[in-house]
Amino acid sequence: MAKRNFDKVVTPVGVSQYAWLTQPDTRFDPDGHFKVNLILDTDKAAPVIKAIEDNVAKAMAMAKEKVKGKAVKDAPKPYFEELDSNEEPTGKTVFKFKTKAQITTKDGTLIPNRVALFDSVGVPLTDANVWSGSEMKVSAELIPYYTAMAGAGVSLRLRAAQITHLVEGGSGNAKGYGFDEVEGYKVEEKVSPVETNEALSEDF
Repeated sequence: MAKRNFDKVVTPVGVSQYAWLTQPDTRFDPDGHFKVNLILDTDKAAPVIKAIEDNVAKAMAMAKEKVKGKAVKDAPKPYFEELDSNEEPTGKTVFKFKTKAQITTKDGTLIPNRVALFDSVGVPLTDANVWSGSEMKVSAELIPYYTAMAGAGVSLRLRAAQITHLVEGGSGNAKGYGFDEVEGYKVEEKVSPVETNEALSEDF
């Protein structure tokens, strides 16, 4: 069976929210998902929205072929208008990207999946803990689908992200505890025990 070719989209730079890019979220699925919400200025998001809506139309056409004249409902869309605390539009749109952390083949084999991460010049990131608030572009596949329960819609399958401003965190990371860089002691300035003993022998 031929592999399906899906439309692809690359977003403008936006601000990440609920970023699970280096470790999968396993709260609701033990197999886990990599995912991120991306907040874009709505006036810059038009090409992404158009790509999604074009694929919603594909999903609807696919669904109508299956149901043979029955009504087809719209599934929830993978983007929404951001509102402030007063329920007023902020001028931004939020897009929801997700992919499975493991892929199960037809014979039951589990294949680990990952999200490719790159810095601003395209160098792969191998040791970064990307947190919410990082600025990035996201690359995704648009997957039209139809189910009787959900309806016809499109999912944004997360493939890669290009980090233009990194916010890191984690239990082993200083920024994860809220520390910024300040003037003062640095690890490379530490005097080794051998150097200390030699200095003492010269003084005495």
